Amino acid sequence: MDINKQTQPAKIFIELILETFRFNGLLISVGDGLTKELGLTSSLWQVLGAIRETPIPMAQIARNMGLSRQGVRRSTNILIDKGLVQFKENPDHKRARLIVPTEEGRKVLAQLEKIQVDWSNSVSKEFSENQLKNVIHTMRFLSEKLYLL
Repeated sequence: MDINKQTQPAKIFIELILETFRFNGLLISVGDGLTKELGLTSSLWQVLGAIRETPIPMAQIARNMGLSRQGVRRSTNILIDKGLVQFKENPDHKRARLIVPTEEGRKVLAQLEKIQVDWSNSVSKEFSENQLKNVIHTMRFLSEKLYLL
């Protein structure tokens, strides 16, 4: 095989990458629209949603969500200013405080959940469960391949 010749699967993979970038951009744009009435953005929603069930430190949010620590710090500071989250001491680590939702943050999370349920029901109605599960499976498989590089 010619070392400079791109295979057809590699070309399709590049097409998938470009489509993923477009899809991510659309998700951010739509998320910004869905959260606008609550005074939030997609990035704030992402951080707030990350602590919905379990308080975790900023670094773990960044790792879990594939975000920069600086971005999570900025979003956390905005959420603190809005009274939606607060810091709590971490018994496992003195410097890595946990981020927890405030009572107001829990109310906003409940509103966001309703918005998300309505929106996701609308968007997904034309797809079968198997179609969506196959996409998830493929994305996870590709993610595993990328982690190994």
